[in-house]
Amino acid sequence: MKQYHFLCSIPRSGVTLLSSILNQSKQIQVTPNSILPQLLVNLQEAKDTIYFKNFPYHKGINNVIKNLFDNYYSNINTNVILDRAPWGTPYNLNSLKTIFKKRKFVILYRPPLECLASYVRDQNILKYKSEDFCHKEMNKFDGHIGRSIWAMKNIIEQKEKHIIINYIDLITDTKNQIKKIYKFLNLKQENLDLKNLKQFKFANLKYDDSMFNNTLHTIRTNKIEQVNYDIEEYLPKSIIDKYKDC
Repeated sequence: MKQYHFLCSIPRSGVTLLSSILNQSKQIQVTPNSILPQLLVNLQEAKDTIYFKNFPYHKGINNVIKNLFDNYYSNINTNVILDRAPWGTPYNLNSLKTIFKKRKFVILYRPPLECLASYVRDQNILKYKSEDFCHKEMNKFDGHIGRSIWAMKNIIEQKEKHIIINYIDLITDTKNQIKKIYKFLNLKQENLDLKNLKQFKFANLKYDDSMFNNTLHTIRTNKIEQVNYDIEEYLPKSIIDKYKDC
């Protein structure tokens, strides 16, 4: 029987690097951006349809929800899945609680303004045009970064079982951070190759970033190196002032 744990990270925080390293393992696989939260929403919304209300077979939908993870990942030949999504938001966390009695979360954290600057840079958005884009990304309901921050804070506030991996530690002390994750997830320690990395792959598939016209999920394969962003170069002062304490 597979075990499921959950990875919450801010986009542009080194999550593709971490996932690429861990996916060398035969014990655990880290997923790409998971669509399972959306599938759970869709299943719950089905209960609001006139067809369901006409014949409210709750047990049927609840059976689908209960077995969603096992069915979705049935072809993955590892015992442990680390599902990557903003699982800590109140709705998502409540959904997990209906499926899993015990939950473990790995939180990968990088200062949000650094992640936001990286986003602006990679999207080739001019600084003086970036303010609306930044506000949208930092919105906790539909912004990629804002929603991730919300999820992390809620995991901590709800005292869910978790560990925090900081981006700078992942880069400068990679081996020990991987050991920390293995210990937390009760995995047998492995010697993973930290010098000859491969691009992220899951179920023999890779991200298709062509639709974004950039390389959001491409990592350096020959070395692990910190990428520094001068946030003042990419972000307006108004954005820095507003979100500096997030």
